[in-house]
Amino acid sequence: MAANPEISPFQRLVCASAGRAHGRAVQVMALDNACAHIARQAREPIMAQIRLAWWRDGLAAQEPGPEHRAPDLLALRAMAGFAEAQAGLIALVDGWEELIVGGDRDAAEMLTAYAAGRGAGLFGALAAEHADRFATAGAVWALWDLAGHLDDAALKAGALTLARSKGDAVDLAPLPRPLAMMAGVALGDVRNGKSAPPHLTPGLYMRLLRLQILGR
Repeated sequence: MAANPEISPFQRLVCASAGRAHGRAVQVMALDNACAHIARQAREPIMAQIRLAWWRDGLAAQEPGPEHRAPDLLALRAMAGFAEAQAGLIALVDGWEELIVGGDRDAAEMLTAYAAGRGAGLFGALAAEHADRFATAGAVWALWDLAGHLDDAALKAGALTLARSKGDAVDLAPLPRPLAMMAGVALGDVRNGKSAPPHLTPGLYMRLLRLQILGR
């Protein structure tokens, strides 16, 4: 994660609506991408856990030690509002770890823990003052996004079923615009049994623009 970290076209469009929180949004998305990369490369779960623990420990430290003075981590800690976002950022990392250590756990239990970590954590990092209130919306988004990257048909179906069961509790109206965009496209899809597309398709782009303009 560099000073100007790489984020996806979907993330760029969402971050563009963050106003004064744009810098924080970009850094949070970049952390999520870093954790996703670790999870995708997790041929040996213990090594992935060690890499995620490096992020978690660096984020949790009152002052980063020499082992945590990497530019990417320092840039994240230097972002505006880091103290308020800290708990959400740590939860985001923990959520990704739930996928790696899932093992023989019940799939629904693993997916619930993942969504409560990654989704609620990311939404909480971007709207710390309403972290609990927006947790369910974040969970729905995280499950929708994960389902779009799963090859396991049963796990994908489980993620969408869980997301759909949570959807009725989500109200887009109070969400900050970037979060309303993320949760809005996720809700629209999971209610129809659809997961996130692999890329920013023209249809998804237009839906995001509508949410950016209208908030619904």
